[in-house]
Amino acid sequence: MKHAIKIISFSILLITVVLPSFGQIDIKTLDKNAAFSFSVMSDNKGSSVESRDMAHCDKWIKEAGDKFIIGLGDHIKSGWPANFLELIRTDTLWHNHFYPNVADGENDYWGLGQGDWGAGAPILDSVELSKRPNVKIRRNRCEYYAVEEHSGIKIHIIQLHYSDMPPIPFLAFGHASRKYLFKVLNKIEKTDNDIIIVLAHTAGWVDLLNEKHRKELLAKADLILDATTHRYKKYDLRITDPENSAVTFNTGSVGHGIISGFLQIHIFKSPLRMIIQYQQTGNDERTLQGEGFAFEKIIGGKTTEIDWTTF
Repeated sequence: MKHAIKIISFSILLITVVLPSFGQIDIKTLDKNAAFSFSVMSDNKGSSVESRDMAHCDKWIKEAGDKFIIGLGDHIKSGWPANFLELIRTDTLWHNHFYPNVADGENDYWGLGQGDWGAGAPILDSVELSKRPNVKIRRNRCEYYAVEEHSGIKIHIIQLHYSDMPPIPFLAFGHASRKYLFKVLNKIEKTDNDIIIVLAHTAGWVDLLNEKHRKELLAKADLILDATTHRYKKYDLRITDPENSAVTFNTGSVGHGIISGFLQIHIFKSPLRMIIQYQQTGNDERTLQGEGFAFEKIIGGKTTEIDWTTF
């Protein structure tokens, strides 16, 4: 695949960004030229395709041909309709290729409240996660490690349980969870064909790690995600090596918050990279996203904002 070089000059600063060149680019061209794609969504609060935003989410995931969907929690809410459970139990794509996160909404729905640690584990049973050979679930039944492999690329998914409640981090995101994260992370023999994604529901969880572990995570992982605020954002973390560190996003919310949406990620090779877009479900159709909503992360390299006019 040919590449175009984009030169952006900010006073004396010169940045070179390597992007795939497709000529007249549009969203379907992106789908066609990608090795594959997947999506990440959260905070739909039980709503399913009866909701306009979730209907767009479901339709656009299938339209792109996404291979799998990662959830970041609060997919249900106690006292609200739980139509989403029907979707993930009966729809083939969602049932076989959805990776939920256990968060405070799930704890509240199945347990005694948002702070009932791990009580939301039954959402994993809704997609029969324990039956998948590519998934290893912890004994606590709510944290797990999964690997999806497509086109010779392995996507490593580490799902952690960090509920909004109790509002005491060392209880809600305890030592055992942190130890589990690095146990799994250290066992991954990362090659040029591996992408590592680490997720926990509550925003800002990376900054709860000690400095040593924080550096280790940012150096080895490629994509770090959180949610709960219903506000999509790309984080500018305090990073010692910004050229090679993981990129971090809050995944916003499908159907709640100021800008409803979900992350859709296209994988490209040569070099291996992710094209990450926050697809805004308030739009009438799926399109290439604009400033602040579209980024390229080269695996083992830098993250840059995409200007589609250069394609």
